[in-house]
Amino acid sequence: MIADIVIKNGKCMTMVDKTIHTWLAVKGDRILALGDGQGYETYLGDKTICLDAEGHTVMPGFIDSHFHVVQTALNAISLDLSAVKSHEELGERIRKAHAESNGAFVRGIGVSAEQFEEGCFPTRTLLDKYCDNVPVWLNSLEYQVSVLNTYAMLYFKIPFTADGVEVDEKQMPTGVFYRNANAILRANILKNISNQDRREAISNIMERLLSNGITTVNAMEGGYMYSDKDADFIYENKSVFPIDIELFYQSMDIKMIQEMGLTRLGGSLYIDGTMGSRTAALSFEYADAPGKMGRLFLSQQEINEFVLACYQNNLQLALYTIGDRAIQSALEAHENALYQTGIKGLRHRLEHVELPTEAQIEKAKELNIIFSMQPTYELYWGGPGKMYESRLGDYYVNTNPFRAILDHGVLICGGSDCDITEPRPFLGIHGAVNHPVEKHRVSLYEALKMFTYNGAYAIFKEDEKGSLVAGKLADILILDCDIHAVPKNEIEQVKIMTTIKSGEVLFNRQV
Repeated sequence: MIADIVIKNGKCMTMVDKTIHTWLAVKGDRILALGDGQGYETYLGDKTICLDAEGHTVMPGFIDSHFHVVQTALNAISLDLSAVKSHEELGERIRKAHAESNGAFVRGIGVSAEQFEEGCFPTRTLLDKYCDNVPVWLNSLEYQVSVLNTYAMLYFKIPFTADGVEVDEKQMPTGVFYRNANAILRANILKNISNQDRREAISNIMERLLSNGITTVNAMEGGYMYSDKDADFIYENKSVFPIDIELFYQSMDIKMIQEMGLTRLGGSLYIDGTMGSRTAALSFEYADAPGKMGRLFLSQQEINEFVLACYQNNLQLALYTIGDRAIQSALEAHENALYQTGIKGLRHRLEHVELPTEAQIEKAKELNIIFSMQPTYELYWGGPGKMYESRLGDYYVNTNPFRAILDHGVLICGGSDCDITEPRPFLGIHGAVNHPVEKHRVSLYEALKMFTYNGAYAIFKEDEKGSLVAGKLADILILDCDIHAVPKNEIEQVKIMTTIKSGEVLFNRQV
């Protein structure tokens, strides 16, 4: 049979038992054959596209297992303020953005209290000095905090009695919103974005994803802190885009999920909050906030009842857990549901799982729970002098213990949590291999597997993708190097030369 595409002179990592071949043939949207030597020649025809890998690695397309598609797309057209150092610098950036916006509201992203010389978020009165005639909305890096100018406070109709409205000494809102007030604000704003704007914004990020080798994303959309309109849009339009989008609807409405014909739910279904905002639920006090241990968003009874209902309705469930106390609560709910139903095989997931104990890892293995983790977190926040140490003190050495998790037989699928971190799998792979705490490091092959085969398994797609096997989808990457010859501390610099999705060359980097 004549192939449509032949890749020769490669080091084709099948991601199956570490097997490597030198060539690969594609017919239609499927892998036709793999082999060694000159065997590919029998598949060549006049119209066959023959790609010479020049001794570089060929591997399956990457699967990003935790990705906020709509949020990422909207952030791509927002004002990135993550690098500003002072309130004055932030104000000048806002003033300039307003001048260039033709009267549109200004949305800034990536801010944190710690980045400013002042050590705190700006207030509405400060923002008003730079822009007071259109709404200004600033988002913290992990979306847990919003900051508004006075115009925006009035425009977006925030209920000032909601939990999380910061007030000054005169009991007037400062413009900084946390917790439920922030969630209400975000929902009010996001629901008014048109589907046409969503479509255009998402289309604009596709080349960026393909250039980084991403051929499948798990889209965590809707629910608390987001907008159900985002999830509904992905549900109705996911086939429009060139990569595969697997929807995780962030809702606890099981009846709605079933009526939509979905077999999974969750993603950022919050059991707790974040380390950055000190709302991740810990079993010990925050080092930089004595007396605070974070919080659980649901009671144990509420979690138990919801998890049990997912088992009873054969729905795969992904719960958001960061602190050890939240992880424990989720595992207890799963143990209860498994005991009551005896139902296995649903491949339930815990998302993030930043601070699991060894006993919790053992329990996850017993319950067949998958850990959906973000190794890039360690590059951003791990190691001495960074956020994990600031928040956790000496406990920072326990974050994201990849080695122990794998050694206990728990499967890890890798994601970016984009747009919290970059949609660049090699950054995550670098983070897993070069964890700042040496005992938590994994091998290159194990890290690659997190973003390929394991990602496919975690969505019941291992028979379709995640490895280079005849008959599977032709989701294929050609790298700019032999990945095994790259020094460990340079993995993040590896680039994708070619991305093939379902048998089509959708990205080809010019040398």
